[in-house]
Amino acid sequence: MNVDPDSLTARGLANYVVSVAAALRVPGHAVHHEVSELSSAYLALHRRSPVFPEMDLMLLWDERHGWSVALETAPADDPVVLAYLGGDVLAEADEVHRFVEDVIAGRCPGQPEAPTALDRDQIEELVWRLAARAEDGLAA
Repeated sequence: MNVDPDSLTARGLANYVVSVAAALRVPGHAVHHEVSELSSAYLALHRRSPVFPEMDLMLLWDERHGWSVALETAPADDPVVLAYLGGDVLAEADEVHRFVEDVIAGRCPGQPEAPTALDRDQIEELVWRLAARAEDGLAA
């Protein structure tokens, strides 16, 4: 989804990511999103998994696979994904919140493998859905 960073789609992604961060009580300084060749988001989680108590957790989003919870790794290393939410890449904030809570509690929600990446038509629909979030002023 390579779109203009000032577009309705980019503003819609910002609104969406902020709504998920609010549901999880993640402060703004711990949230980053980017509209580029592969649009993505990162939320630093303030809690740890009892399975990996020494590792920080992060919530990741990308346009191909949606949300996942991963272990923080060295900056040069790929994150270690614990689970993918699956389903709608723009899952509602409360669904993402439940997913994160379940991962942290060790209930193994979602799916262990990355969902099938969206095809070109699905990406186009995603662009329109995000633009509608900005245009309608939706923050959730």
